[in-house]
Amino acid sequence: EPIEVHRPLSTSDAGRSETLTLTPSGKGRFYYSSRLTYAPKDIKQTPTNAGLEITREYSVQRNGVWTLLKAPVAISQGELVKVDLYLRTSAPRNFVVVNDPVPGGLEPVNRDLATASSVDTQHADVEAPQGSVWFDSRDWIDFGVSFWSFYHKELRHSSSRFYSEYLPAGNYHLSYVSQAIASGEFVILPAHAEEMYDPDVFGDSSADTLRVAQVR
Repeated sequence: EPIEVHRPLSTSDAGRSETLTLTPSGKGRFYYSSRLTYAPKDIKQTPTNAGLEITREYSVQRNGVWTLLKAPVAISQGELVKVDLYLRTSAPRNFVVVNDPVPGGLEPVNRDLATASSVDTQHADVEAPQGSVWFDSRDWIDFGVSFWSFYHKELRHSSSRFYSEYLPAGNYHLSYVSQAIASGEFVILPAHAEEMYDPDVFGDSSADTLRVAQVR
């Protein structure tokens, strides 16, 4: 019979090492796993560039016009949100992965699923809104347009991830669509990019706050 044991973290646990001891009893094969999860109370608001520069933008379509959302991000339940990630690297990079945490209240729309609306998924292909980082350069490389770019993506409930094997120096653009499914106020954790086998080369976007208003 499986047994699950929880131990909440406290302020006294910071920087302290502990030993976990598991003692099997009875007959049969013994399976176990241990997991540590935490969320920082104070989130770094400023972006970090340690070889990779990443910027994230949220925009929505209102009255037929795409509008860039400023902090704090305020939307209504049911609205579609276009998420754009802009990655810059001044040197060639190997095995770069981009992880964009999806805040509570949003859920990515996966265009590869038969249940996804073709109208909703097409929002990822529209032009950038006025004031977007897109207009800072003319040489953005989109997802999947070249062998030497991002070639694989995973849209999960908790995060959206994009993978590459090799990136020449340049500017890269990634995009997906989410829908506001729950009302409330949520933390938008920074988008993170890094070389998987050299994690000292990385970049973080700024954090933000998402406010989803309930539609009555």
